Amino acid sequence: MSLTPDSLPDWQTFEAAYAVEETWFKLASASLAVLGASPFKDQAFSAFAFNAVSFPSLSLSFDTAPDNRERGDYPPDWSNECMEVDVPEIGQLWEEGHATIEGALLELIDAADDDLLDAIEEGYLHSLRKTMVRLETRHAFEQIRTCARFWTVVTQIDADTDEEERLLDQVRLAAMASHA
Repeated sequence: MSLTPDSLPDWQTFEAAYAVEETWFKLASASLAVLGASPFKDQAFSAFAFNAVSFPSLSLSFDTAPDNRERGDYPPDWSNECMEVDVPEIGQLWEEGHATIEGALLELIDAADDDLLDAIEEGYLHSLRKTMVRLETRHAFEQIRTCARFWTVVTQIDADTDEEERLLDQVRLAAMASHA
């Protein structure tokens, strides 16, 4: 997609052109399968986040402390903040499978004005939420050991966790309504 100031796509157009949500779903599902067969296979995870650490950077963050939430330690200090580094096979999956999207997204971000940039970032986060709900409803997390109260979130640095949970719940409700 060649970008000029007059031809900048909105997020929905970009997402469709690059099948972003489908790619994220496939990469995350494959990552969970790799994690379930890795040296971490016996570890019980209490939480998972699509961690948009610095838009558009994305990490797969996992926590292992099952009682952090009850103690009010959320958002957690993720025990594995960048699982794609901790398990190199996951990093390789994302490096190979996400390179085209990441390159095009960086080009779009560089060309966007502030208003479009805000809209792209919100669309990006919303697509991550939709992908998270798809992982949940397709039981992708069954590929790893999880704690009884497994928590999922789409997050950013210094984000409001309650607001992030509310936005993810909205996507869950919309998904349930569309399947009713």
